[in-house]
Amino acid sequence: MKLLGRAVLAAAVVALVATGSAALADHGKKDRAAAKVFTLTPSTPKNNPEGVAAGGGRTFFVGATGDGTIYRGTTDNLTVPEFIPGAAGKSAVGMKVFRGRLYVAGGGTGKIVVYDIATKQQVASFDTGAGGFLNDLVVMHNGDVFVTDSFRPVLWHVTAAQVTAGSGTPEQISVAPEITFTPAGTFNLNGIVSRGDGRLIVVQSSTGKLFRIDLGATAASRHIQQIDAPSLPGGDGLLLDRGRLIVVQGSPAQLSFLKLKGGGSRAQLVETRTDPALRGPSTVARVHKLLLVVNADFTTSTLPFTVSGLPRNGKHG
Repeated sequence: MKLLGRAVLAAAVVALVATGSAALADHGKKDRAAAKVFTLTPSTPKNNPEGVAAGGGRTFFVGATGDGTIYRGTTDNLTVPEFIPGAAGKSAVGMKVFRGRLYVAGGGTGKIVVYDIATKQQVASFDTGAGGFLNDLVVMHNGDVFVTDSFRPVLWHVTAAQVTAGSGTPEQISVAPEITFTPAGTFNLNGIVSRGDGRLIVVQSSTGKLFRIDLGATAASRHIQQIDAPSLPGGDGLLLDRGRLIVVQGSPAQLSFLKLKGGGSRAQLVETRTDPALRGPSTVARVHKLLLVVNADFTTSTLPFTVSGLPRNGKHG
């Protein structure tokens, strides 16, 4: 009877712990606020949005792939109007705002373009040639720019001095052989963020792997290592927020939150989030109290195109 009593007690404790763990895992899910949906106006066929950039305060910018249209919105208004008109031969994929300028990775155009936000004028342009796909970019504290290429195994580097001059030849930093590239149009390197310590983090979409790139004094002296992390297939845009790395995944449509450890050599998955408003999400930016997720929706291209604003804390309030 004593053994039986202990067994029953142990089973009760296990059940209690399991119940508590489930409650902790579900905490915040039931009271999680629905996403705010921002509509790009006008939305036109074959002009899917893909990039987003925080513009300061409640302002944000969204770029369209088909003709490079730039939209500007605020989190106070659900309509996001056109800001800089697009044109044939242009494309806006990855985007960042830095010191009053909007930096744009031009996808298949091979161009890196910089706009002055106050005047809407293009103030710099850099050409990486044909055959690549400039997907995402990051601007460092010193004004240097690093751009991922999904089709060519290189990272492109534009210096702050070149941006000031308005032109120049981008430097190529090879990411081979550490980062494997699949040829024939497969998307490889994609999202990129800076940790602020001379280290970059990138995601390889086709393999779902994360890599840390330690920048060196020269292109040849860079150091690349794979981050020990769960596979994130289809990993696209990246964001560092409150010590966590957020990875946007298009299928399933979700955000994965990872805790970086060991100086960025390891990462632990701590949360995933999704929302019915997400449609083929591509990237994310933090604006005020929201995580703004672009619905690129390349699968259905349903009009109008939208951006989903998920509460940053995942709960009401």
